[in-house]
Amino acid sequence: MNQTDWLLSFDFLTTGTFVLSWYLSGFILTLWVIYDVLYVNTSISKPLKVGWPIIIFFFSIIGLLLYLLTCRAPGIANLKEDKKKKVHHKYVIPVFNKVTGSVIHCVAGDGLGIMTAMVIGRYIGLNFWSEFTGEYISGFFFGWILFQYPAMRSMGNYSAQSLWKGGRAEFFSMITLMTGMLLTMKLVQPHIVTSAPLPGTYAFWGIASFALFIGTIVTYPMNWLLVSIGWKHGMT
Repeated sequence: MNQTDWLLSFDFLTTGTFVLSWYLSGFILTLWVIYDVLYVNTSISKPLKVGWPIIIFFFSIIGLLLYLLTCRAPGIANLKEDKKKKVHHKYVIPVFNKVTGSVIHCVAGDGLGIMTAMVIGRYIGLNFWSEFTGEYISGFFFGWILFQYPAMRSMGNYSAQSLWKGGRAEFFSMITLMTGMLLTMKLVQPHIVTSAPLPGTYAFWGIASFALFIGTIVTYPMNWLLVSIGWKHGMT
């Protein structure tokens, strides 16, 4: 299989069968995780209680598996409230779990901003780089204000400190996330559609979800670095 054939194999992202089943399952799983973080797995941070439903909506079963493997300790539903916090804290100590929490902070907020800008950009007919710039700016401010700032405040920082530290972490996370999305839009999308798809098409939502997923993978090493030097706090 040559490179073109390999890239063409991603054309399932444009089909109604895949896109409808992906987002429908994501929606159902999102409802479950909202219930879970509010009434069962209650010890996770407030930003992650918002972030996980967003991630699972876009990533469906993959998002759910990440949640179960890194953020939901086995048997947590059978514990009393006073023991849940201790068990949860112990469960999220491993590096991969901690870094995953950092990634969720990043991708949930950034993803909302990026998707919002992408929808607007496609409808008003922006060219690629104008749309990309709008996505970066929107994603950065969504992630900074809605997720990074509250996370830093929860650590006991003053407002000004939280803005600075949250913006610093967001800057580096966002660069790597958008790099992954750029690679997808430039290398994969042209091989499966003839032009940038509009929000009313299956291709738009299928490719957008895939691009965000690739961005998530690309940003993992950066978030590992940010957690290791103490610029982000991960799942804790």
